[in-house]
Amino acid sequence: MLPKGFKVAGISSGLSNKEGKKDLAIFISDVAASAAGIFTQSVAKAAPVLLDIERLKKGGKFFGVIANSGCANTCTGDKGLEDAQYVCSVAETVFGLKSGSILCASTGVIGQYLNISKNNFTEKIELLKTNSGTSSSNEENAVSAIMTTDTFIKKSEKEIVVKNGKIKIWGCIKGAGMIHPNLKGLHATMLSFILTDAEIESAELQKILEKSADKSYNCVSVDGDTSTNDTVIVLSNGQSGTGKLSRDDTKAFIRTFDELTLELAKSVAKDGEGATKFIEVEVKNAKTKSDAKIIASTIATSPLFKTAMFGADANWGRIVAAAGRACVSFELNKVNIYIAGIHTFKNGVALMFSERAAKKSLSEKEVRVILDLGIGNESSKYYTCDFSYDYIRINADYRS
Repeated sequence: MLPKGFKVAGISSGLSNKEGKKDLAIFISDVAASAAGIFTQSVAKAAPVLLDIERLKKGGKFFGVIANSGCANTCTGDKGLEDAQYVCSVAETVFGLKSGSILCASTGVIGQYLNISKNNFTEKIELLKTNSGTSSSNEENAVSAIMTTDTFIKKSEKEIVVKNGKIKIWGCIKGAGMIHPNLKGLHATMLSFILTDAEIESAELQKILEKSADKSYNCVSVDGDTSTNDTVIVLSNGQSGTGKLSRDDTKAFIRTFDELTLELAKSVAKDGEGATKFIEVEVKNAKTKSDAKIIASTIATSPLFKTAMFGADANWGRIVAAAGRACVSFELNKVNIYIAGIHTFKNGVALMFSERAAKKSLSEKEVRVILDLGIGNESSKYYTCDFSYDYIRINADYRS
């Protein structure tokens, strides 16, 4: 169920080269909403990313986000930026909104221009408006319209009881490949849109989003490649009627918001291109949280580790090698490694264990790997998937 005052829709507009695929979505509020956003740190930013950053820097409130799949609108120069502005402008006109009050996002093939016919694109937006609503089918259509190589719809909803009533948070995400987000604030892609009827000002919403992203979106990787289009946008329209949140209510909101972003982030790793299993990598007892996160990220993005996981091979050597090249100091003779619940490495030396039992455990759909450094109290988790033959197949001919 969507938060109060929001509608969504997804239609087939012809922007994708896949005939009949839903490829244009709208996430719209009945009233102007506070907004927050985090975007890719890639130097090669897509036109919609550049436009959103510019609009959010100016402040103010926004009514919604229009997003498309099938074309990333990246490396498209001035025309790409003009096309992104045009998409927003048409949406603003059709929905009767002031100029500059809609944000946008794109995902798909890099280097291609949006297939916009100036004569009929308005009709597509009018159809989007006509089809917008609050039903579960509206939600599924909207999320389907931003999917590329995704194999299932990824969305989540939460409800929080606060002093003056109830608040809802709804979020969706797309992503299966080119996933290793490096997201910050206003300084095959992952797109995520979060809607809430809480009353929160933009500056506070931005802080909540950035802190949450460091524990969720920035801790997921499919293939180690950061996209040109990574975008997360949050809209908060205050339509719950609960008013300004108290300190305790804000804490409850943040806890729930963090749960939602982590759930969405994990769903991306579970749907990694060609993935056969979801993998959680935890680095424990590090000196600093930063050290733990760097090592966890290095392991999670190691092709040798990920292919070993595909083969259900409890090869602790891949883990040690990845940790060793992470440019973080630790004492090997204090390291312990657990793969799928099996202790494989103790105080810097290999342990005898049942390869048969390990292979059975590693054949499960979800696998947990723990690297215990034994030199501190800090920890971090990273979420990833294995590399299979299908990952090569999918990406070898992605443009076709």
